[in-house]
Amino acid sequence: MSAAVNKSSAGTKKSRKPYVVSRPRERWTADEHGRFLHALLLFGRDWKRVQAFVATKTGTQIRSHAQKHFLRADKKLGLAVPPPHPRRSAADYGGALAPDVETVQLPLSQDDLRFAQVYRFVGDVFGCGAMWPVEAQLQRLLGADPVVVDTILRVLANLQDNFPPCSL
Repeated sequence: MSAAVNKSSAGTKKSRKPYVVSRPRERWTADEHGRFLHALLLFGRDWKRVQAFVATKTGTQIRSHAQKHFLRADKKLGLAVPPPHPRRSAADYGGALAPDVETVQLPLSQDDLRFAQVYRFVGDVFGCGAMWPVEAQLQRLLGADPVVVDTILRVLANLQDNFPPCSL
């Protein structure tokens, strides 16, 4: 009981240590921010893949930058920001072919949309997910914008020319 009396009679609070910036903040370059935005389009909130794509920032820096980016986008443009932790249902993990869902979270020009469509298609062709039958890939090309189809074919031809088939 005497200890409690001593604490209450003292009544003084321990002062806090003053805040000191231990190292200056590193600003994001325009190139890094551009790679960050591109990675957001490609990978969404998969921060490890975004970090690998940006390559010059840590995961913590990328998550912090994303948080600030989404807050600014919501404040300035009134955009609907994706939920911080998207929940997946059991149906999302099914083995059936998923419908081609286009979700765009940022204001994009027509060229950016085409760029995203091209690299999404190429990623689906070479991705590690469930393989799409060739007929399904061709059906996707038939319904696409001719500029996108031409770009996809050029990218695939470039890959074929520069990366010889690997023998297993």
